[in-house]
Amino acid sequence: MRYSILLFCLFLTDLTLNAQTSNDSILVNERKIDRPLTLHKGQLQFNPAYEISIISKEYDNNSNTIILADEGTASVLHKYFFELNYGILDFLQASIALNYAKRGERHENHIITLSDTHLDVTYFDDYKGFEDFYLGTVIKLPLKTKKIEIALSPGIYIPLFSNNPKAPENSILFPPDSQPTTKIIYHNNHKIGNGSKAIKIGTSAVVRPVNDFSISAELNYSWPIAESESITWIHQLSGSTFIYDDIPYKYLIGNTLDYEVSLAYQAISWFNVNLSYYYKKTSSGWSEITGFRIRNPESKLSLLSIGYEIKATSKLWINEFIDIPVSGKNQFAPYSIYLGISYNLFPFDKKLKQGHIDNIIN
Repeated sequence: MRYSILLFCLFLTDLTLNAQTSNDSILVNERKIDRPLTLHKGQLQFNPAYEISIISKEYDNNSNTIILADEGTASVLHKYFFELNYGILDFLQASIALNYAKRGERHENHIITLSDTHLDVTYFDDYKGFEDFYLGTVIKLPLKTKKIEIALSPGIYIPLFSNNPKAPENSILFPPDSQPTTKIIYHNNHKIGNGSKAIKIGTSAVVRPVNDFSISAELNYSWPIAESESITWIHQLSGSTFIYDDIPYKYLIGNTLDYEVSLAYQAISWFNVNLSYYYKKTSSGWSEITGFRIRNPESKLSLLSIGYEIKATSKLWINEFIDIPVSGKNQFAPYSIYLGISYNLFPFDKKLKQGHIDNIIN
């Protein structure tokens, strides 16, 4: 994936040199801290990214930290982002986003002894799939100052893909006469997305108190439109073959509140550093996966992020940041590294000739 992003960067750089338009001059001298909360009219922005998260800790119901290695469990989460934004007007932006993630979780082996029979049992959980599709807008309020900007960001999450997990892939290996241990692997499959329609309302603001600094904040709240349905799997063993049956159940995802506060410093015109604090809380909701309606446990997570952005060209920006867990409740504590690029263009503008491009650069 890292090599794919690099090749994509080189491809977009080539486009940058050969497809300049009259409006591209807007982006030439615009630093990160000067960018408005909405794109410019006619600006199209592609934002692919990759994130790897090392999950070696989690927070329990009392917000205590649990070392997963002590429990014989650890995993790595790979996440691929894609976002597309378009500036309909200077104060109105349309956005879509669709992310894909996968994570494997292997648990500690359990040795069970029953009379003369020894069982070596392994549990493996496989999580993969697309998250719910996001469709939204950003509306900037008409304030007559560049020192402060405020925007509203309503949107909706739509499950484009089925949230029903695939059947398990359990296996059993009976021992030969010389080996008394029977090996059993319980391999469960899970989906990543919520599988529910949900409404999101949000607001964001940026303040530029001095020339090279900006302070920004974003607040979002989302809630489900209705309850959803999925399936869970049960199995029975017939000889050396597992037989599966799917059991439907209903659930309601929780309400989610999250916010982020960031401080950005423009070190030089093409290099920006950023420090931010992120908090997320999910509450309410329920599930009938056990056959009874059980309330979802409340979860919290706060992260500290340190990152930077490099403005490679007027159109191509490269950004990277590291997430460090600070506190939480009923949540994993991931250490994450995020690498993304942003490619910007005005596709419906008239192309400039080389002489005009030289005049803009010089």
